[in-house]
Amino acid sequence: MSIFDSVSNMVNQAAGSGDHAAVAGGLLEHLGGAGGVASLIQSMHQNGAGGLVQQWANGQTQPADPNAIQQAVGGSGLIDSIAQRTGMSPDAVKIGLATVLPLVVSHLTSNGHVTTDGQLTGNPAPATGSLLQSVLGKLL
Repeated sequence: MSIFDSVSNMVNQAAGSGDHAAVAGGLLEHLGGAGGVASLIQSMHQNGAGGLVQQWANGQTQPADPNAIQQAVGGSGLIDSIAQRTGMSPDAVKIGLATVLPLVVSHLTSNGHVTTDGQLTGNPAPATGSLLQSVLGKLL
């Protein structure tokens, strides 16, 4: 069973935003853990979004501007990959990422798994399912 399937099952059992939960599952499935998030953070810095990463790491996890997310992850193929995995439109994915990505980055940086400049710390990252449950707990 893939992470996306697990998310779908959890969402079917709970009330809330199914789109955001599907995007969370698609994101974690695409990134495959802290190493993928580290690479994404590095890419965000290269795209001029280091300030966003810093805000999220400091616990400011309110949804970001979807257009800022698109610019921050530009060229990574992330939006299209998640859209393909979830069957959602790229615009819907971008809106979902604006809510989900701050939570994922905040969780991994505040728990010492990834630095704000995208370096792995050597502190073992939580299992993808555990990270997913943490993010879904904040969404649902």
